[in-house]
Amino acid sequence: MATSEHLQLDVVTPGGSVLSAQVDSVQAPSVEGEFGVLPNHLPLLAALKCGLLVWEVEGKRHIAAIGPGFVEGGPDKVLLLTDLFESPEGIKPDVVREELAKAEVALKAFDELYEGPEYNELQRNVDWAHARLEAYAASRAV
Repeated sequence: MATSEHLQLDVVTPGGSVLSAQVDSVQAPSVEGEFGVLPNHLPLLAALKCGLLVWEVEGKRHIAAIGPGFVEGGPDKVLLLTDLFESPEGIKPDVVREELAKAEVALKAFDELYEGPEYNELQRNVDWAHARLEAYAASRAV
């Protein structure tokens, strides 16, 4: 089996390709926990949750917020299919904090035992806002 020095990282949303790059490593949030992929990784398939996507290129760390979706990886590639993607440059923290506050208020209006599409959508909005704020803060720390 041939070994690879890099990974081809592709991120695709319903709107199309948002990222395509040769990278040294990838870290992403799955529903089972954070995971990392290096070149020559065994095949993997996982469900994604809202959180930080981190990739390195020649020692430089890059960050973006991603939403729910799926990831497929292998020895020389990582493909993320996600509903949401935003780089820190496009994030306006004050706007996101407002969205977060509204979603949290709406979420609290639900009965604790209720779960359904409306509740799940609000929870996703809360998780997405947290991911975006985390990406914004992490990009400032780099």
